[in-house]
Amino acid sequence: DTGVNLNATISAELLVQIFHKDTPLHDGATVVRGEQLVAAACVMPLSTNTKVEERRYGLRHRAAIGITESSDAVAVIISEETGSISVAYNGRMIRKITHTRLSNILEAFYQPQTVRTRSWIKNLLKIQIKNSTETNIDNK
Repeated sequence: DTGVNLNATISAELLVQIFHKDTPLHDGATVVRGEQLVAAACVMPLSTNTKVEERRYGLRHRAAIGITESSDAVAVIISEETGSISVAYNGRMIRKITHTRLSNILEAFYQPQTVRTRSWIKNLLKIQIKNSTETNIDNK
């Protein structure tokens, strides 16, 4: 119930535009349902699990864990600073995963989905890898 309703067909290019740091939709979560990008700039409930607080996760990670505690969502978290990828599901988080592992995890969760859905995931990962490589080169 928060954020900006988009109801757009999802694509890697649209996600890249949303998550570009200089855009108004950059902060907050993006909600994807099937092949639809439902909303962006959404505020998610924080986890109330004391173990999560003890691990000193930031708000982004606590919100990802929180939404997976209260729904069947799979949350993907990408660090703005490092590009590190984490995935949360059912109140648990896997941190610092590779692009390949993320693709495998998402495909496992969405196996019944169409090839088109899987293709936007792969296209997004290609763009993410390209951007990570460019950032690493620029920082040298």
